[in-house]
Amino acid sequence: MPKQDCKYWDKCYQRNEAHLEKYNHPSKGTETLKMAPKRKSSTDNKQGDEKTVTEMEPEKDVGNYETETAELHKEAMNNIAGKNYMEILEKRIRLSVQQEYDNLCESNEFIRHKFLVEMPADFYSFWQFINGLKKDTTKAAALLHIENLFQLQLVGPFEFLAGKFHKAKIGEPGDYLRHWRFYYDPPEFQTVFVRKNTGIHYGYWRDVPQDKDRLLLARNDATQNCEFQFIAGNIFDAFVYYLEHDFAGTPFNAAQVTATKKAVKQYLSDNPLPNLDTLTKERNKRVMAKSFHRAGIVVPYERKSQQGYRPLPVSDAELKKILALFERKDLGIDSDNAKQAVLEKLQPLANAANIAVDECDFGTALELGLDLFSSGHKELHMLISSLLVPAYSLLSRPQFIAIAKAHMEQRRKELNLSIFDVLK
Repeated sequence: MPKQDCKYWDKCYQRNEAHLEKYNHPSKGTETLKMAPKRKSSTDNKQGDEKTVTEMEPEKDVGNYETETAELHKEAMNNIAGKNYMEILEKRIRLSVQQEYDNLCESNEFIRHKFLVEMPADFYSFWQFINGLKKDTTKAAALLHIENLFQLQLVGPFEFLAGKFHKAKIGEPGDYLRHWRFYYDPPEFQTVFVRKNTGIHYGYWRDVPQDKDRLLLARNDATQNCEFQFIAGNIFDAFVYYLEHDFAGTPFNAAQVTATKKAVKQYLSDNPLPNLDTLTKERNKRVMAKSFHRAGIVVPYERKSQQGYRPLPVSDAELKKILALFERKDLGIDSDNAKQAVLEKLQPLANAANIAVDECDFGTALELGLDLFSSGHKELHMLISSLLVPAYSLLSRPQFIAIAKAHMEQRRKELNLSIFDVLK
């Protein structure tokens, strides 16, 4: 009896004698058609007709089909899981992010999106003013002109308007929130002026992130202490304050300085803006506690029910005395012993603040959290977060939570805090 051809041809893996005796294994090139008889219909069977099948059909090439399937499977797996696919996917994601970033740079929405605040009207008026100080000197050139003439850097949102962010490398969200945020800057403060190569900086103060009208401007020297001083009710007056108190002119630029101050005062005469005294009096009515940074905290307070704030169990002087344990030489400065001693003293205060929060006196936790932040001790950052997060959350100020967390993640005492140096 002639042997049949194995359906796997010469690719068959079986080597046992019984299989080899039963099947031939010719190479694929010598393929012959194997004929199969066509089945008789039931009608033919009933009639008893015996017919010889004359139609022949080739058997399906199973081996070739399986080989092609394996190759297709391998190619498909390479496409969805291979290195090239991941590189393409990552490239597409980068392009998508870049496109979104470029679109954001086309409007002032960039400021709200990256810095989590909106700028007041006087900010944009001042931008137009400085672009007209020198002929044909606008945007980035205008910033450079102010810096060279007055040793004053206009930073943050000014740099966006000047186009410095448009072609910059894209950073993480926290990088933008830390941009020119000095060591003692609380979330309520946003830097816009920096005296070059110093810790002296000026900025807008917002008690609520959404505030964009009638904002006070404050000043701090990060190399000295955590205290902030309100110096102006609009950015034009803040600029004049800088020229009169923090700028050291020379005989060579005296004429330009005088002309600039005159131009500012003329602008204020033609376009009246809120002044320091008026805004300070308005705000002082809403201040619940002075706090370590001396700017005070503002929270909603219901005087009839006395709900919204209650004083801390200790005075500022007593709290500073507790924090002074960090400096005790017998405990070891910056040691675990000093940290433990301070935390043991602070825990009852934190518990009292948390109880106050439970009873809707959110300002108490805010005051203690900001006081500990202003002390400058990084060892307390975890405790500070446990106070500020619930306080800001219940006060509906989530933007300040993001700013505080980003700042404490990389809190530095350096003077150059520009995002552009971080992203190099």
